[in-house]
Amino acid sequence: MDLIIHEVDQFSKHKLNLINLINKIPETSFNSDNEKISHTDFKIPRSMKREYVDYFFNNIYENYCNNLTSVIKASSIGFNNIWFQVYNKSDWHGSHTHPGTHFTNVLYINLPNKNLKTILKKPNGEVINFDAKEGDLITFPAYYQHHSPENKSNEKKIIISFNIDIHSYKY
Repeated sequence: MDLIIHEVDQFSKHKLNLINLINKIPETSFNSDNEKISHTDFKIPRSMKREYVDYFFNNIYENYCNNLTSVIKASSIGFNNIWFQVYNKSDWHGSHTHPGTHFTNVLYINLPNKNLKTILKKPNGEVINFDAKEGDLITFPAYYQHHSPENKSNEKKIIISFNIDIHSYKY
């Protein structure tokens, strides 16, 4: 499995709610040699209330899990971590992997340009070509190198990312 794309049901009704809940989180940026992200909760203490997480679990996650378990023949999925990222103009995220987990996921909440989608590479360096739009939730092996290209748009790119593990497969 290289990539699974799950289209969130009735995403247009969820988009504004998710953006409003994300905007309730105090702005915390990430700047390093490998990234420039204007707003994320990645390093905010996990004890802080994150209403967008509750909304995500109550309105999106169950349908996604049902779809994924059916596609990959899994009987059990374990949730690992969740965070959001807001990319303003000139923001980007360098190539990286997510060690210690099976799959990484990206939900595109605001995607002003299809060229801003996550760039995925197989271990052999081959780029995985795919179409993505707002409301798509992509799932890919966590050991795949991936990055977010520089946002050259004046509009924000907003994503929610999370990791999952497969606990058992149906035989």
